[in-house]
Amino acid sequence: MTRQRIGSLLGIYAIYFVLQLVLMFVMFGAVGSSFMMAGAMESPMAMGAGAMLMMIVAYIAYFLIYMAQGASLVHNASPVHDTTLGDSLMEGLRKIPTLFGLALLLMAAYIAAVLLLAIVGAIFSLAGDAGSVLFLVAVFLGMIYVACRLSLIMPVIAVDGVRNPITAVTRSWTLTSGHVGKIFVVILLFSLIVVGAILAMFALMGGSMMGFAAGGNIDAAAPAMGATMIVFFLGFLVLMVLLALLSAAFMAVLHASLAGPEAVAETFA
Repeated sequence: MTRQRIGSLLGIYAIYFVLQLVLMFVMFGAVGSSFMMAGAMESPMAMGAGAMLMMIVAYIAYFLIYMAQGASLVHNASPVHDTTLGDSLMEGLRKIPTLFGLALLLMAAYIAAVLLLAIVGAIFSLAGDAGSVLFLVAVFLGMIYVACRLSLIMPVIAVDGVRNPITAVTRSWTLTSGHVGKIFVVILLFSLIVVGAILAMFALMGGSMMGFAAGGNIDAAAPAMGATMIVFFLGFLVLMVLLALLSAAFMAVLHASLAGPEAVAETFA
């Protein structure tokens, strides 16, 4: 899917990247102006508080744009339908209220889970080290289980058009029912590929640097080392963009494979 729709996926990524840059410039400009005005005020703390509030709002806006980018990419990469760059872009922007509600819902659930686990952990700790270890293992396995059950929330919102965050969670939970082990395996394999690609990039750079250093003449090798770092930086940026597109396509295809019983049988045969 990434190969078939590489043009539109790159276009969506670039548009959101520009939006994020614009937001950052506006944020830094507004905050800088606020602090400059604060120096001329009798009560600069008031303006400082306003600047902090602006930073918080800008961070939330940046987070929502990032989430909308993910929704647009997943929508564009989904094999469920044929779509265009413009349709996927607008679909992601339209889902911002849903994504914001989802973030609040998951935050509330996270806080509740932490409080509950703190109580349960205290009870297990009464059994000594064995109880604490057992509790940690149970929490780790529980986190993996919940993550697999909620792994399709973004495709459900972006592709299925679900606007209610609670409904999105429920549908993801339903689609993943009975497939947690298989989902964990494919996500693990994909994660290993991603980590392997990143490590290979750093190993390539490290090997090049060691090769230059082994020559003994650091001054003579300095230009080559500088050029290598520039190439590595550009290559790393390209790799990060590619991995972002592949990750979106991965989740879109995973969602498509679980959307119907025939697709499930074919994908996980």
